[in-house]
Amino acid sequence: MEDLARFRLRTNRTLRITLSWVIIGSIAALFEHDALNEHGASSDLLQRFDEHFFISVIAGLFGGGAYIFLLRPRLRSMPFLPAFGIVACLMVAVLALTGAALPAWIDPVGGALAERLFSLKWLVHYLYWTLLMGGTMLMVRLNDRYGNGSVAHLIGRYHRPKQELRIFMFLDMRSSTAIAEDLGHVRYFQLLNELFTDITDPIVFSRGEIYQYVGDEISVSWPLRRGLNKQRCIRCFRDIRAKLRQREGHYRARYGIAPAFKAGFHYGEVTTGEVGLVKRERIFSGDVVNTAARIQNTCNEHGVDNLMSKELLDLLLTKGPLPVREIGSIALKGRRAAISLWTMIEEEEAKARQAKAQ
Repeated sequence: MEDLARFRLRTNRTLRITLSWVIIGSIAALFEHDALNEHGASSDLLQRFDEHFFISVIAGLFGGGAYIFLLRPRLRSMPFLPAFGIVACLMVAVLALTGAALPAWIDPVGGALAERLFSLKWLVHYLYWTLLMGGTMLMVRLNDRYGNGSVAHLIGRYHRPKQELRIFMFLDMRSSTAIAEDLGHVRYFQLLNELFTDITDPIVFSRGEIYQYVGDEISVSWPLRRGLNKQRCIRCFRDIRAKLRQREGHYRARYGIAPAFKAGFHYGEVTTGEVGLVKRERIFSGDVVNTAARIQNTCNEHGVDNLMSKELLDLLLTKGPLPVREIGSIALKGRRAAISLWTMIEEEEAKARQAKAQ
């Protein structure tokens, strides 16, 4: 499931890059047409558009796809400038070698390889595509920086507070205090960095929005419809749990532990808005946020790694069955009324309970 979500996300990003490059290529064709006419050279605007459109589509699909599918997973942990330097060096080889095999009407430089590399036209061609790739890398990193809600954040959608229905998942690493004492501050920080890196992809593939990192806790949010669709919010936790089990050998070898997270889920109405002037941040205000955090805090008391409210479970069950077990009505700190809590159980336990019922 995670592999399919990863492929779809990367394909969508490649298509968005291709569309962006086509738009930029069309603008470049217009400027090129005007520049040629000003210098007395004849230029057919429609032909310019056709050429740039074809080149941009091919470059976007293959170049953008190569970055998203192959390069980005290897470069995303590096600072931007070193990563851009590596891509800039690769662009020299790509443009020098692929250009020689292209038809003359596509390749704007032409000529033998030596002539290409030491010509002004090739330099302009190289700078155009390298800067375009650099801008694309920067935009992808900005999207990673702000999460799946980056576009709404950047265009100021939440400049004025809005009422929304959202699902929240609060994650907390189990036995974090004892682990921190055993490892020390520096190694514990390295552990957290690796953990947050490993669980980022499942969050992104579920289209979740990372709200906050607080020590060893991380809170994730979905607009209600998005989180319910395909039971994404629950699938996210499943994928995180599977990813950490897959990486258990690595963590045991390096840190001597098998890290695991516990999660609390709830949904409700929140007020969403931006605060601050210099470092603006989007915040969520409402009882649902505190309730989700308190639900997560009760996981240890009941010996489970996840808990969800009955209100959220009822909505999730409309999208398909879930292997769950009732915990009971629990009085949470700060809430007057008790809340009914349920936990999503493992497939083995679900099969055993089904066999027992029969």
